Amino acid sequence: MPRSPVQNIKRRGAVYWWRRTISLTRLGFSDSRLISLEFSLFTKELDSARGRAAAMTAYSERLRMSFRDNVAQFGLDKQAISTIFMEEVRSYRNELVHLEAAWKAHPVWSSVSNREDDLAMFQALWKGIADEGLGVPRDWDFVEKHFATFDQDMQCRVRDLLREHRDLPESLRLTAQARLKQAGAASNAVSIPVAVDVIARARAEAARRVKESADFDDLANLASLATSFVNAVAPRVAAPSSANSNLNVPALPISYLTEEQQRYAEMTPTQFAEEFIKEKFGGLEQRKGSKRQREIVQDSTLRDIRWIAVLLEKALPSGTPFSEVTIEHVTELDRWFDLLPTTIGKSPKDRDPETTFEMIRERALERIESGELSADQIGLSTNTSNKHWQNFARMHKQLRSVVPGLAEVCVAKFITPETKDEREARDAYTKEQGEAIFSLPPWTGCAGRNDRLKAGTEIIHDALFFILLLVWYTGARREEICKLKLDDIFENEVLGIPYLFVRPTDTGRIKCKSSKRKIPLHSELIRLGLLRYVEAMKNAGETLLFPEMYPSGNTKRKIGDVFYKIWWIYLRPFVPNLKRGQAMHAARHTASDALKQAGIDLEARNDVLGHSQKALGEGASTYSEPVALQRMKDMVKEIPNVSGHLADVVSINLLPKDLRVARPARTR
Repeated sequence: MPRSPVQNIKRRGAVYWWRRTISLTRLGFSDSRLISLEFSLFTKELDSARGRAAAMTAYSERLRMSFRDNVAQFGLDKQAISTIFMEEVRSYRNELVHLEAAWKAHPVWSSVSNREDDLAMFQALWKGIADEGLGVPRDWDFVEKHFATFDQDMQCRVRDLLREHRDLPESLRLTAQARLKQAGAASNAVSIPVAVDVIARARAEAARRVKESADFDDLANLASLATSFVNAVAPRVAAPSSANSNLNVPALPISYLTEEQQRYAEMTPTQFAEEFIKEKFGGLEQRKGSKRQREIVQDSTLRDIRWIAVLLEKALPSGTPFSEVTIEHVTELDRWFDLLPTTIGKSPKDRDPETTFEMIRERALERIESGELSADQIGLSTNTSNKHWQNFARMHKQLRSVVPGLAEVCVAKFITPETKDEREARDAYTKEQGEAIFSLPPWTGCAGRNDRLKAGTEIIHDALFFILLLVWYTGARREEICKLKLDDIFENEVLGIPYLFVRPTDTGRIKCKSSKRKIPLHSELIRLGLLRYVEAMKNAGETLLFPEMYPSGNTKRKIGDVFYKIWWIYLRPFVPNLKRGQAMHAARHTASDALKQAGIDLEARNDVLGHSQKALGEGASTYSEPVALQRMKDMVKEIPNVSGHLADVVSINLLPKDLRVARPARTR
């Protein structure tokens, strides 16, 4: 029995290919346009080729019909294209006129510039981009094709120019969005590529007219010329290709996304934030509780990612997908950053979708009037703002990787450089502040276990007594101190130097590889009974240095956060001249400043503080051994002594056994 004829199949060598020419009629910008598509079917078997070709033909027909419908709905008409063309011709003409004047006025450019050749180069450049689109690499082949009439020297100059301006596609897209807005047309996946093409042709025409000193006031001729270019305009996108493919396909509007891509495109910022966290930081749930458990980031990082998504939604019209966020939206959010209180997010009400920025600001102003908030707490800090925009950029980059065709919403201009040294200088505690802290009842004598902040005669040796002393005299991070185990306190048998070992254990990880280090104990820590406390806790059968600081097993709260919540917020009001931004971490900056003022080099300071050495080069971060314990001991002595007024600790007074337990879970 004869078999049916093979449709849309051709054979190239031994491999079958699918090929079809589609006529996209009745488009908004064209009466007739033919598009040829070719794909290798990756088979040498005719039967397999038949099945694959039939599927390709059916899909291409759906694509043709959907594309025509979308162009009719979202595409540009002749009037919009003419408006964009004429505006760009006049605008670019002005740029070239001013550029030409600058050439003449410059002492060097005037002698090396050739007006005729330079303008011809601009004309050829934009015509080449218009003919081939942004998806074609502007490499040496591009230069040889479109600048064949130029000499070798000019071709090399053009190639260098293209290499130096790799942001040209993004610049053109931004210009296209601005022109579309002027023309009253929407910016979308269909209209932007068309506008880019029109702009490139308009610039080529402007360069030609400036070169030939042609008239720019003939609006009728320009409109006619724009209309004549309409049939040459078609949206383009870089399509998937292989070494054996030959594609010339139009840009796909959003409706051409796969079902999964469409799902991402429709997500709100908060919905996408969860997907981003799942993709970037998930996938290892099966290791939870095992020896290989690994935390990629701290919970605070995840909270920050979710928080910028919440803030962004408050600046958007309700229900706006993350994929439709524009530079205007983020500019509006950046404006609000100067009007909102630094306490935003502390109250659960702030996170409510129904709570607007206006409501948050109004409450903040009321709190200023009542004296609960100071006026300088209006406006987010540079550090906080930078963190928000960096997280936005990370999420939007991920969005563009899963939703093809989205243009970047660049927020680089909103990120303000801030040097680390300036922050450290601002945040460090003074010696007087340290002395004031350790003159409080927990160290000089309190009224009892239930009234630790009231003056009395009892001294209790526990987390409250030792944590702040350790933070001050080691320069370690709050979490590094709070998570210590008794086995993390050592003594070097040869040198007789006691030290604490900051390392990852089952009580918590460390911030980075450089954070793993040994810190000799300051003489004040020994005088005030730290080693006696460690011995007493071991004799009491404990394994943790501060067991009462551990949160309930049902919470993800960090150990350092527990100390902050139950003690530091009540100690803070007693610290004199406390500046905005000064918290427990400021003691770490005090230690850093003391080492710096003592003339200790940065590499050695980094070894003590657990900072990365990467900025100092490969030799510091890879080959150099950490500073020896003896030298470290001498360095630690430079940290200001702020507890000399306290009496020597001879005997240890531990908390009762029933209080040396994890914090109970909060009841609802």
